[in-house]
Amino acid sequence: MVRRFLAIRPNDGAQPMEAFSSVDRMMRDMLRAFGDFSSEVRSSEAEDTIAMPRGDFYRKDGKFVAELEIPGIDPEKVDLKVYEDRMTLSAEKSDERAVDEGNFFRTERHYGTISRSVQFPAEVDPDSATASFKNGVLTVEVAEKVQVERMKKVDISA
Repeated sequence: MVRRFLAIRPNDGAQPMEAFSSVDRMMRDMLRAFGDFSSEVRSSEAEDTIAMPRGDFYRKDGKFVAELEIPGIDPEKVDLKVYEDRMTLSAEKSDERAVDEGNFFRTERHYGTISRSVQFPAEVDPDSATASFKNGVLTVEVAEKVQVERMKKVDISA
């Protein structure tokens, strides 16, 4: 007697089958396999993208603090604006090297426009904003706006 193993049909499984799950798994596998080569692939679209600097954002002593990594950028060329509800940063990072394109075998650094907008969790006082730059990190501190509690004593008439 020959044993036969029955294949489980997609609808017979205990978990519902997601549409395209096998395609998603295949794409993840391909991206993982080609991940080491992705930085070598360059296209005109990749060069036109706007980079977003990474940062840490936290609250300390009644102030909102933002620490943004912007290495290789002159702090005088950074456009930093603080509004009551958000902060925006933009700058241009130019490539000033005198090396021909054909002589590169790999380039991973970004040149061009960087931009970031961060929404504050509460209103701030833009006039209190200060910024400092050290070792490629821009630190911005803004005082949280103190909301004056307004009230009115209401007499109750009988």
